[in-house]
Amino acid sequence: MFPEKKHDLLIACALKKESSALRERLEFDCQFLVTGLGARRTERTLQKQFESHVPSLLIFTGTAGQLDPALKMGKVLLPQEWCLEDGACFPIDAGIASALRVSGKVEISGRGLTVSTPVVRAKSRRVLYLEHGAHICDLESAVVLEVAHKHSVPCLAPKIVSDTAGSGLSAFWKSFDSNMDILARYVEELVSCVGKA
Repeated sequence: MFPEKKHDLLIACALKKESSALRERLEFDCQFLVTGLGARRTERTLQKQFESHVPSLLIFTGTAGQLDPALKMGKVLLPQEWCLEDGACFPIDAGIASALRVSGKVEISGRGLTVSTPVVRAKSRRVLYLEHGAHICDLESAVVLEVAHKHSVPCLAPKIVSDTAGSGLSAFWKSFDSNMDILARYVEELVSCVGKA
């Protein structure tokens, strides 16, 4: 299905360190983009990118915080949709999601939540989980899906759990390299499945 050519695949991350880590680990040729942290910066960066080149597939990936207490560090999730705190939700590309489900190799489940500021405290994570039914959170993915949809760009937003209520943010850097190893393998499997669909 997508992408017809690997160089038409765009892999975007909020952090330069995430993008660099994946670029080192991924075995295929594609474009990489660093959007910067936060929804506004990410929206501007993507708009500018799409004005110069529209990819056949956008994978927005990187790290995310745990909201669902059952999730462990190093777990990769591909949510069905990413939502904003105001309730607006943006689903991943339906055609690709359907093909991935048929392949049986990539699980699509749950919801991600894009928040305006990092969620650090365990109590805050629990409240967001109960209020929004979201399993993970980040600062950008819902906006990425919204912008991609406006430009008719198929988009997926898998993220790896990089910090939990129990670990706190200190574990983010401690486990960064091992998390990027896991995420790179996941992205390779994802691209392989999409390419065969």
